[in-house]
Amino acid sequence: MFFTLEVLPAQEGDCLLLHWGTQAKPRLAVIDGGPGRVYENTLKPRLEAIAAKRNAAPLPIDLVMVSHVDNDHIVGIKKLFRDLKKDIEDETADEDRSFKVERLWHNTFNDVLGDSIDKYYKTLTASVTASVDGGPNPKIVDAVKKNLEQKGETEDEAVHVAHDIGLILAGHGESRELRDNHGVLREAHDIAVINHPFEKNGKPTLITAEMTPTPVKLDGLSFKIVGPLEAQIKALQVEFDAFITARGLTAEAMLAAYSDTRAPNLSSIVALVTMNGKKILLTGDARGDFVLTGLTKAGLLSPPPLKVDILKVPHHGSDHNLEIDFFEKIIADTYVFSADGRFGNPDRTSVEMLIEARGKNARYDIVIPYKVAAVDTKRKSESRKPWKPADHALAKLFAARAADGFKFKVREGKAHKIELGDAIPW
Repeated sequence: MFFTLEVLPAQEGDCLLLHWGTQAKPRLAVIDGGPGRVYENTLKPRLEAIAAKRNAAPLPIDLVMVSHVDNDHIVGIKKLFRDLKKDIEDETADEDRSFKVERLWHNTFNDVLGDSIDKYYKTLTASVTASVDGGPNPKIVDAVKKNLEQKGETEDEAVHVAHDIGLILAGHGESRELRDNHGVLREAHDIAVINHPFEKNGKPTLITAEMTPTPVKLDGLSFKIVGPLEAQIKALQVEFDAFITARGLTAEAMLAAYSDTRAPNLSSIVALVTMNGKKILLTGDARGDFVLTGLTKAGLLSPPPLKVDILKVPHHGSDHNLEIDFFEKIIADTYVFSADGRFGNPDRTSVEMLIEARGKNARYDIVIPYKVAAVDTKRKSESRKPWKPADHALAKLFAARAADGFKFKVREGKAHKIELGDAIPW
């Protein structure tokens, strides 16, 4: 039986493939699609290679899951669905199509924040909402950063928050297009209803922890959703509605006021995926304390720690999302840091917390899909503090700990297949 998580290089974002099943009945899920041109340069060629080796036309993709609507997760998925929509509109014969997606799991902004954000979004000019090179509009980010600094935020915190706020605007457009393209496929009876089988009163609904009191079964996989929590979503809706009904607020000021909640990250889908006793915890960009809360409510941390085979570290290893107790309460054989150094990720502080929490004799792998030296080069170029390799470089940290006899291994610099069952032959 296959059960493999494949980590694709996705710049500063996430792009994961989940393989399971047997050679006679292989299954495939795509979890996030990365930003920019990750789809054209990495994801699409990899899917085409799998299709060729499986002699599958079109390649069946059992599940596409968008963990949340930040551009560094959703852009590649939007482009995939744009291709699927074009096949339908061109009436392309099945045997000439590249891919066929069975289901989409995607909590859109409308779902998360209610219809108010969509109405508000339509009042904004394209120059405000448009993404730039797959990221947030730098003019908006700069305006929000200045606003936050005037409110007393440190420069480092203001940069991180301003970027997240810009993504709220840019990501909403990506989210709407993906939802619209899914609608075209659904009308053509080419895909299941969105978020199937999650439904309430016979209609598709948000994917939340409360929707899986018992795990969802999908072709042999078990999905236990532990985040987001419905209480968090409702709080976001109430707070956002209050902001956008207030008069005299510019888009920048309104979103800066809203920044503490960081809507996309709070709404990340967090899923414990299990097969044959093996476990993968997918966390998107969720806050570490919210992941722990969801696991506790699900009875998975009583008592801690939760042992998993693979942990996708939240938010690319940003120390804004993590405390050391996260790594004390969730332990893994493999930790995936999907990051290339942009925005300082993975933060060295986060990696130090992991190493300290696990101790000197623990054996585990740290997976980074780019060369550590290249990651450090980008982290250094974006650092706003004097760079001291001994204090800030990941390479120096790993070398120092290895010299001290720590047992972990670093797997770097390429796509990685983490096999929890038989090796996939493609």
